[in-house]
Amino acid sequence: MRSRTIHHPQPPRSLTDLLEEWVDAGLISDEQSRTIRQHEAGPRERRAAIALAPAPATGLSLVVEALGYLGGIIMLVGATLLVSLFWTDLSVALRLVLIGATALALIGAGLAVPERLGEAAGRLRSVLWAAGVVATGAFLVVLSADVLDRYDEHQLWIVGAGTAAVAAVLWWLRRTWLQQLALFVPLMLAAVGVAMELTSTDSAWAGAAMWGVAVLWASAAWLGWIDPRVTGVAFGVLGAVLGSLTMDNDIGIALGLATALATVALALWERSLPWLGVAALALLYTTPRAASEWFPGRLSAALTFIITGGLLVGAAVWVARQRQPDGPTST
Repeated sequence: MRSRTIHHPQPPRSLTDLLEEWVDAGLISDEQSRTIRQHEAGPRERRAAIALAPAPATGLSLVVEALGYLGGIIMLVGATLLVSLFWTDLSVALRLVLIGATALALIGAGLAVPERLGEAAGRLRSVLWAAGVVATGAFLVVLSADVLDRYDEHQLWIVGAGTAAVAAVLWWLRRTWLQQLALFVPLMLAAVGVAMELTSTDSAWAGAAMWGVAVLWASAAWLGWIDPRVTGVAFGVLGAVLGSLTMDNDIGIALGLATALATVALALWERSLPWLGVAALALLYTTPRAASEWFPGRLSAALTFIITGGLLVGAAVWVARQRQPDGPTST
């Protein structure tokens, strides 16, 4: 007597597992995965309203976005002209008021951008907030120099830390690459300022501090603690390479080369073409320096470029082939 095979139904898979599988397969990006999670986590009524809501008018969005950019630029140009004309005649308090008001106006304008403009609203808000972070840095420069009597490297940690605090809040509210950059740069400045305060303006220690902060940033982004992940790792790698270049010794050369090679390995592991591009830029600055210092000769730089370029081309082709969806192969 033939026995029947009983097929048990597979348990339904969770949305989290599906999204992770789709991201790994390259079907959607990390940003799209987070957007889907946020959408599904909202109340059913709000999701239905979003689904039924008409798409915003593209023409209106573009006009508002363009006017916002133009207005922000005009505001900064006007403030710059006003400062250049009457700066020496202004009191310290009035200088701080003018720059602080500009920073608050830019940040407030970003908060006031209506969400119904869609993606245009996000881009406009990011630009306004980035300009607001720059204005915050200018405010702290005046404050540290004219009020706290701190100059040059002695004011870097004040300006960097204060600006980073404001930028961190704005990045937390809107995690875009531009807000990420506005946070990363003052953090690097703060690291340089602290290192130079502790080591009597030693540039090697300043470069080491930059390298350390940048590596921590890239690691945090790779682990998903800093969004967006792709640009977070890219900024960290470039910052680490910059820090190593400021170290005029063999340790700086070794750190720069190690950073570039680690980025190549990470790009291959993650099959990421953007990170491979960043690795190529890192190798472009680190390998010729290492070759000229450790293997001096007229041909060292040329051979280094040829070998490095060939390896990168091969790596790019491998990553591109690995990212292709599986399908039937033709003979």
